[in-house]
Amino acid sequence: MTQILHEINLDYSDILIRPKMGINLNSRKDVNLQRIFKFKHGQTRTGLGVFNANMATVGNFSVAAKLLARGMFATLHKHYSVDEIGGFIKESKKENIPLDNLFITIGLKNTDAEIEKLKELESKYGWNSPRNICIDAPNFYIQKALDVLARVRHEFPDSVIMAGNIASGDICLKLLDYADIIKCGIGSGSACLTRKQTGCGTPMVSLILECADIAHSVGGHICADGGIVDVGDIAKAFCLNSDFIMVGGMFAGTDEAEGAVIEKHFETNEIIDGKRVIQTKFFKQYYGMSSEYANNKFAGGMSNYKTSEGRELLIPYTGSIDKVLQDINGGIASCCTYIGATSVKHMSKCATIIQVHNQLNKVFEKYSV
Repeated sequence: MTQILHEINLDYSDILIRPKMGINLNSRKDVNLQRIFKFKHGQTRTGLGVFNANMATVGNFSVAAKLLARGMFATLHKHYSVDEIGGFIKESKKENIPLDNLFITIGLKNTDAEIEKLKELESKYGWNSPRNICIDAPNFYIQKALDVLARVRHEFPDSVIMAGNIASGDICLKLLDYADIIKCGIGSGSACLTRKQTGCGTPMVSLILECADIAHSVGGHICADGGIVDVGDIAKAFCLNSDFIMVGGMFAGTDEAEGAVIEKHFETNEIIDGKRVIQTKFFKQYYGMSSEYANNKFAGGMSNYKTSEGRELLIPYTGSIDKVLQDINGGIASCCTYIGATSVKHMSKCATIIQVHNQLNKVFEKYSV
């Protein structure tokens, strides 16, 4: 029998973090943004738990290099070849970019070939210690996903494995038999249409609380994937006890994201010397990996049993990713000073979350430049 759960589920826009007095913290520069992660299957990594999404436009080498150099974590999309990834590994070593927090992404199709790809990276390019794997599937509620996860753990017992995506806590324990990190979030990404096309999904705040509680009880970790609009949402996710945050759209308009800058011209209502003023704006293309565009580009077209669960967007061009990464560091550190947390690790212990009906004053947004 179909059930309706009446408990209210919340998203990032439904909450704020209440400031309060702390001790031993007088400035943002005193906050420790680095965290030591001790994973369920024995490995240890250190860094700020912010990932780029493993999507074609932002899961690329340029974005990954910038995040790794900043002490964050990075993924690569699953469509790179062995030699392309190998070239990035060699170049990164030459430039002293640390690779400890780099995750190589594989999919569920052609499992033998994907595992062979990882083994070839080991033998040909020395990708072995540390070794991190992301198993990417939009829906981890199918048996094949569990089978692939179990096989990857068997083949690479010493790796850190991130698997997902899920949108409920009931599957967490089963995945954590093999995975170290569970990727949580379905339908919340800016380029995702899953909720529109399937009606499926869970608001991110409630999902993080549920999955983190279960995962942490057995030594597992979670990654909140999707729904990030502003840096404040990253801070909220850490305060809600997420270990990692995955960001896509926020990086999509940067120089480092894939694709050329697109110039567009718009007529304004302003008239000078009898002529309507034309405004020029710049954009970059961003698309979901389940979109028709992505299926045409990487899978030879949309299969007749599928519907497009992603969309193509033009994201305002924002320049170098360095500014975005600085905003992330600064925003998280500032949040810590507001709640008295000396480190990212302590944010969830110091945070008081309040439910709100309105979080921003938008009265003058139409005048912003």
